[in-house]
Formats: sequence, C-alpha cells, structure tokens
Amino acid sequence: MKEKLTRVLKAGWTNFRRNSYVSFGTTGVMALVLLLFLGLIALNFLSATIVSTLQNKVDVSVYFKTQASEDEIVAVKSDLEGLGTIRYIEYISRQKALEDFKNLHAGDPLIQESLAQLDDNPLQASLNIKANDSSQYASIVSFLEANKFRTLIDKINFYENEQVIGRVEGISTGLQNWGFVSTMVLSFIAVLVTFNTIRLTIYNQKNEIEIMRLVGGSNWYIKGPYLVEGAIYGMFAAVIALAVAYPMVHFASPKVSVLMPGVSLMGYFVTNAWQFGLIILVVGVLLGVTSSFVAIRRFLRI
Repeated sequence: MKEKLTRVLKAGWTNFRRNSYVSFGTTGVMALVLLLFLGLIALNFLSATIVSTLQNKVDVSVYFKTQASEDEIVAVKSDLEGLGTIRYIEYISRQKALEDFKNLHAGDPLIQESLAQLDDNPLQASLNIKANDSSQYASIVSFLEANKFRTLIDKINFYENEQVIGRVEGISTGLQNWGFVSTMVLSFIAVLVTFNTIRLTIYNQKNEIEIMRLVGGSNWYIKGPYLVEGAIYGMFAAVIALAVAYPMVHFASPKVSVLMPGVSLMGYFVTNAWQFGLIILVVGVLLGVTSSFVAIRRFLRI
C-alpha cells in the first residue's frame, strides 16, 4: 500500500513538472485567488476594528433645560442607574460645563473675553451615559423619552452617533460583500484553469492510461496522480500567496497605524500566522483537488 501511494505521489509530481509552463500559469491564477482571500481577511479585521472602536466611543449625552434643578437631574440619574444596563453615568453641572469649556479654550482670548461679558451661564447641565453594550443605547434612549422628567430634557445626542456607526457598518458590509464576490469569481476562474490543465494532461497521457488499463491498474492508481497534481497546484499557490502577502502587510502596516493609531495589521497577521497558513494551504489544496476531481469525472473514462 505504501509503495502504491509513493508511486501515485511521484506520478502526480511528474505530471506537474512535465507541464511546467501550464503549471506555472495555473499556480499563478490560484495564488491570486488566495491573495484576494487574505486581503478579505485583512479587510474584515480592519472594518471590525473600526466599528468596534466607534461603538466603544459612543455614549449618550442628555442635555437638560436651564430651568431644570439639580435635584430633578439627580432623580433622572437615579432612575437610569436602576436599569441595570448602565456602566457609568457622569453628572456635569452647568458650572462644571462652563469651567470645562473655559479650560478647553484657554488659549483663545476672543472666546475668553466673550465669556467674561456674559451675565449668565449659557451652558446646560447634562448626563453622560455609557452602557454595558452598544446595543443597549436604543432602549436607554427610549426610557429617557418616556421618563416622567422628559419635559426637562432639551436634547439627546445619541441619534447622530448612531447614524455615523450605521454608515460605517454599511460601508464595511459593502466592501466585504464585494470582496467576497471578487474572491468567488477568481475562485471559479482558478477552478476552470486547473480543470483545463488536468484535462490537457489526461489528453496527453491517453496512451499511458490505456496501457495501465490493459495491465490491470486500479481506478485509484490511474486517477490518483491527477488528484495529486491538483493538490500540488494548491500547495505551491499557497506558498506563493503567503510569500507575497506578508511583505505587503509589512509595508502597509505603518500606513494603517497612521490612519488607525494603536492598530497593528502586521501584528494581527504575525499572531495568527499558523492559522492563516493552514487556512490558505487547505483552501488552495481544496481548489486544486476539486478542479482535478471534476476533470477526472468529465474526461477520464475507466
């Protein structure tokens, strides 16, 4: 059994070497598919990071009318704390809001002069709310809008943030969908190219196949080398794709870090190197073997 398997593997390698130019083209097309697949993984990581970062920064700021008393605002804060979905609530009084505004614009003499001429504090008291999970903000806002103190609330700024996140998620989903479609199209082309390569090999070896039939060669012994040939295309394509992808990621990672501080694309690919290598190898071999299997069923009559 071991001897037969060795012969099948050698025959598959011989087929691969014999059609060197065609094999190179087939492997190249398959490598492009795997590169696009790796690009889709990178895109998914970056888009998920962007959305997650935005969601972590999202909060609800509730601004109260100037006539609302501190006791009434504290009562609203107490009601919110009873929901069980709040991570923290910060009460910002009108006086603190004014002090924060002055500190923020300490270097702007025009604003400082304008504030000094005001007879009354124009800023509103507010509650800054952070939920345990971004999906809970809608229910918190609904609670506020139905609260008995709703008439004291001037503005809730959640909806603007929600729209921004929705747009980012929409763009992210669109890019992922287009990437998936592109990968599927290229995968089909790779399967088609490999299919035709195996068909050409079968056609060129008609006499050898006939001799193997006459001497009683088993179906596995005849079909096996073509499956091995397809697997070899996939393995070489995986090696090429990884060899090209990691240098590209290395050069792209600093640019990504400029746009997204704290995010290391290279770190992500290095951390998951074994997983990505295994995934790309498996996908490549599956593409090659599937193409070979279809070609064998279509053109190899035993």
